[in-house]
Amino acid sequence: MKKKLLAAVIVLVLVVTFTAPAFALDAPSRVMLSWTAEPATTMTVTWVDADAVTAGAVRYSTDKSLTDAAEVKATAAPNKSVIDNDGARFTATLSGLTPATTYWYSVGNGDAWTAAQSFTTAEAETDNFSFAFFGDIQVTKTAAEDFAAWGKLAEAAYAKNPGLAFALQAGDIVESGINTEHWSEFLNAATPVFSKIPFLPTNGNHESNFLSGKPELYRDTFTLPTNAPEGFSEEFYSFDYGNAHVLVVNSWVFSGEQKLTDAQLDALDAWVALDLASSNATWKIVLTHVPLYPVHSDTTGVKAREHWVSIFEKYGVDLMLVGHQHVYSRLQPMTGGAPDYEDGIVQIMGNSGLKYYDSADETYAERTIYNVSNYEVISIDGNNLTVQAFDIDGTELDYLALSPRESKGATRAEFVDLLWRSIGSPTATGGDAFSDVPANSPYAAALLWARSVGIVNGVGGNRFDPDSKILPEHMRLILDRYNTIGGAAK
Repeated sequence: MKKKLLAAVIVLVLVVTFTAPAFALDAPSRVMLSWTAEPATTMTVTWVDADAVTAGAVRYSTDKSLTDAAEVKATAAPNKSVIDNDGARFTATLSGLTPATTYWYSVGNGDAWTAAQSFTTAEAETDNFSFAFFGDIQVTKTAAEDFAAWGKLAEAAYAKNPGLAFALQAGDIVESGINTEHWSEFLNAATPVFSKIPFLPTNGNHESNFLSGKPELYRDTFTLPTNAPEGFSEEFYSFDYGNAHVLVVNSWVFSGEQKLTDAQLDALDAWVALDLASSNATWKIVLTHVPLYPVHSDTTGVKAREHWVSIFEKYGVDLMLVGHQHVYSRLQPMTGGAPDYEDGIVQIMGNSGLKYYDSADETYAERTIYNVSNYEVISIDGNNLTVQAFDIDGTELDYLALSPRESKGATRAEFVDLLWRSIGSPTATGGDAFSDVPANSPYAAALLWARSVGIVNGVGGNRFDPDSKILPEHMRLILDRYNTIGGAAK
């Protein structure tokens, strides 16, 4: 194994009087890219149009003129919140695209279309690419001023690194999740770059200040992968790009605002473990708003660590990208709360807005930078990963090189148990136990359920071989069977 080389927030519910938005559009705009499926062959486009518009579409072609362009009709992105979301929102997923190909596209409504813009699909298989990471943005002065400053940072990052494949963002995008002005100004600033490369965020506490505890306007604004645990759409998701697996989690669930039961939190833990255990990617990267190792006292971060750090360690997470506490902070590799340069996980906290903290706990820090807006570029080349931190002028602030951690993997029984717990531990309606899984086994209930619904059959002779390491092809087979059965298996 190579060595690595190198406060809880109280949300006040205010009575707010909403007026007609001053940011309404009369033409399609605020275009953002993301993925909801395979990056090599799809692209998802989301945009905003005038309130009165009821239909939209994307035209796309490998020809910039869009002559003989294909057209995909959009679906309206329904508002889930009670707040006016400032315009008609549309989303469309282009599928059947050719890997490693540049496409030109325009969005519109039949009467008005945006200027042609381009994106490039991922290679079918790659282990050489880079992506950007942005920490918290928020608002300290005015939305127009702060988001314009962030937009310039994003444009500087893209100009210096034009080959970026996508960008991750650590939440607290806005100051107030219920403020449509903030969302509109953010999109105005984001579109110049993120109409070219996908933008994939997590939500922070500032997005979640609804009575439900859910990030409602955040979910209205973005179209994100939908492989979340039930009830947490776009709060949790994951995707693969090349030889990297990216897991995005909503760490704010531990704040108590969603009033989740212990059983619900256990199911989320199991889903997180199942997601990581199911991936054999060389690199595993977690994006979370609240740091598992806070640099200021934070009970939510401590709870997140209690629930997740052992899962991340077991299933081979290499890098945690976090925000929340408004400094740049790179910690020593950590295992179980202590430095571990042999096999620890590195946590990097970014801060891309103009809100700064002037102190931090540097006990385990290798590099801490105050009062500087920054972005990070993560570059992967096979078994090598580097992180570079930059300011808006392109000055390198920090550098890190990693080698991948070893994932311990799951046994056959553990994998089925994770799937079972991630859907709420349903009770078997019949079926027979495997002869090598005694009734007092911690996996007995899960395996009895899995056999009863037909997603596992064993290895022959009424045996399951519960303690053997599960093979990737068997993981895929079990998950495919479960997805085929769907809700009937619950």
